[in-house]
Amino acid sequence: MAKKDLFSPTEIGGIRFKNPVLRAATGEFAFDEKGRPTENLVRMYENLAKGEVGGIITGLITSADGRSTHANSAMLDEDASIASYRQMLERVHEYGTPVIAQLAHFGCHGAEGKRFAVGHLKEDDIERIIADFVKMAIKAEKAGFDGVELHCAHGYMLSEFLSTRTNKRKDQWGGSSENRFRIVDEIMERIRAVLPDYPIFVKMNGSEKDGLTISEVVENAKRFEKAGVDALEISCGLQSEPFMIIRGKVPFDMMCEHYPGVRDMPGFAQNLLKPMLEKKMAAPEPIREYNLEAAKEIKKNVSIPVIAVGGIHDLHEIEEALDAGMDAVSMCRPLILEPNLVKKYKEGKQTEAKCLECNHCIIGLCTGSVKCHYGKVPKREG
Repeated sequence: MAKKDLFSPTEIGGIRFKNPVLRAATGEFAFDEKGRPTENLVRMYENLAKGEVGGIITGLITSADGRSTHANSAMLDEDASIASYRQMLERVHEYGTPVIAQLAHFGCHGAEGKRFAVGHLKEDDIERIIADFVKMAIKAEKAGFDGVELHCAHGYMLSEFLSTRTNKRKDQWGGSSENRFRIVDEIMERIRAVLPDYPIFVKMNGSEKDGLTISEVVENAKRFEKAGVDALEISCGLQSEPFMIIRGKVPFDMMCEHYPGVRDMPGFAQNLLKPMLEKKMAAPEPIREYNLEAAKEIKKNVSIPVIAVGGIHDLHEIEEALDAGMDAVSMCRPLILEPNLVKKYKEGKQTEAKCLECNHCIIGLCTGSVKCHYGKVPKREG
């Protein structure tokens, strides 16, 4: 894509975006006790919209069963919540910015823990998970979301089923790639039965350490397309390998102050742990554009739009991804610090993001809503 077209409107999966630079799903944790958006979240979205992002993909929205361990996570499993989401969307839509609801289930990483590990699930558990995704999609459409994105990456519930690393089941829900994909097929079929034309995106893994191979990834991409998915966003990694998903510095000092377990250690123990933890958690290379190669391979094998996410920060990286055939890119961390970054690029005010990739924003989620700490370590409250 030529530079002059970089900030032009684009249509992906039936949604008209202001431009092909999207805000990737970000764990905002700015919701009330019932999982409804707070004024803090609405302001975040308004600032992104004013900053001229092409569109916004929300952080993970779940049912009560699939919720996060975080007290301020998003949920959309009650009809009573629809109105608050609708009010949020009306304010963001004033700027012409589409918003996609990312629907998820935290699986064994959520509040219910190992109860929702894929190998422990019974048939009625799986049926309830499928039904919850369908109900959330219906509520998202009623609330006014422009589409939904099924979170099938990062080792959360749907990813657990798809991955050869985590799904060791021997029944109809595991074993062959067809069986591992069955839960997605069921969800898609039931959503399409009630919302035949509603845009449905998928966030999928393009790679996993000791997990899916690129041939299996391509096969999954083809299955998503066959199931009726409108666009694919390509990420990577599992929750057991967090700095493969989000690369950059290992924020050890921030962990010492805010991360459960580490923060409660005496100072001498933290000092002993630091070199071991930094070595174990060190992000693999490359640090930038690290899903682009997998996304390009997927793009060769499907006819639906493909979106690259992961380490795409600076203007030239956006251009490289689009020139490589991506239909759009999505960004997370740079937009936490600079929600108006796209506008700055568009107006020629800068060509590089100010994000330090310190990852303090991620550890900060342990105790509050998402915010940029810009390499500093805030003291714990209380």
